Amino acid sequence: MPHVADQLNIHEEDDQLAAAKRLWHNYAKPILGGIIIAAVGLFAWHWWQDHQQAQSEAASLQYQQLIQLTSQDSLDDSGRQAAQSIIDAIRDQHGDTLYADLAGMIQARLAVDANDLPAAERALSEVRKNTDRGEIQALAGLELARVQLGQDNAEQALGTLESLQLPEAMSARGADIRGDIELALGNTDEARSAWQNAVDLAREHDQELSGIQLKLDDLAPQEAS
Repeated sequence: MPHVADQLNIHEEDDQLAAAKRLWHNYAKPILGGIIIAAVGLFAWHWWQDHQQAQSEAASLQYQQLIQLTSQDSLDDSGRQAAQSIIDAIRDQHGDTLYADLAGMIQARLAVDANDLPAAERALSEVRKNTDRGEIQALAGLELARVQLGQDNAEQALGTLESLQLPEAMSARGADIRGDIELALGNTDEARSAWQNAVDLAREHDQELSGIQLKLDDLAPQEAS
């Protein structure tokens, strides 16, 4: 397989697009699907601080209801409508809080679960626009890049990724997403380098990122063909 985009013919570009779509279905959706766990893990301290600063009991209860509802294995239409009603209420009544930020992230996850990537993109863009919390902006930006890639907008995803100021704790995830984008653009050398960087960063920060080694292994048969 050629190593630069200029050498790809139409057939090879189709192969690259198919590979990018496989990456989305195999890796990106499950990662975004676990966003509740990631958000709670990354922002538990900030969440507690906000709670201590006179967060209303109503906001806390609403968010707990949202977590309980969306933690189910699957939601039917009525469940999704109930979740959206809670999200809207949190935004309307507590729009400047961390609860509202995380509710927006959950809204994006629900859209991905429903295979509505344009809605997920809108939800993540709104979170980035409305929050002044750097960690939330970074996390929403990473997931936005994934969603854009899932819509075959690799160049746009790369621009989103490069615009982010990532905390050290998110650097491995950023490198992982960069690898996905580079592969979609036909840059296999750059994809390999980014994924290896993600592996190294994950080890450095004692993090576990599933699927990266599989992505690296998948490059070998493609290059041999």
